[in-house]
Amino acid sequence: MSVKSPIAVIIAALALGACTGAVVSLQSDYNPSNYDHRNFALYHAARDTRVEVHGNPFNIDAAAFARAVTDHMQGANEGRRTNFTTTPGKSAEKNLRVVMAFNAAPGGYDLCDGKAIETKPRKDVLALAAAWCFGDRQDSMVEATVGPAKGVGDPRFKEIIQQTVLNLFPTHMDSILIREGDERFD
Repeated sequence: MSVKSPIAVIIAALALGACTGAVVSLQSDYNPSNYDHRNFALYHAARDTRVEVHGNPFNIDAAAFARAVTDHMQGANEGRRTNFTTTPGKSAEKNLRVVMAFNAAPGGYDLCDGKAIETKPRKDVLALAAAWCFGDRQDSMVEATVGPAKGVGDPRFKEIIQQTVLNLFPTHMDSILIREGDERFD
């Protein structure tokens, strides 16, 4: 069972995106029996958070691309800071990670299952699917798109990453109404 909250997220993204000229469209998916922002704070605050980066829409050096991704992730989450990195030190929680997949094949995948994630170039949009994983369990996921970005310095690239991280770790889920037996959330 999961909870989807696309409307509030899209409205917030439109308002924030208007400031940079980058309109990010988002859809969030949370596992209500497992997701809790307090867990993020407990396991990640003032520590390294391991990030896996899949895909490379700009066809640049993989390490440079991953560094650009994690640089834009820094400070984008609510609450206490964490150090998003592809090369975590001893402070990182071994079972937790964030997966960032650029231009992943749409739908039908689980970013946390450890299987290869198919990515392919797109000219129409820059797409990002991200998940917060506890082992192979996906506790939250965000799918986002923005107009085509020209490179890692493009404001659209930064905006899609920052909006995705912000929505991957919401501090509360007050705006999400969960009703027993509501098939929209199954």
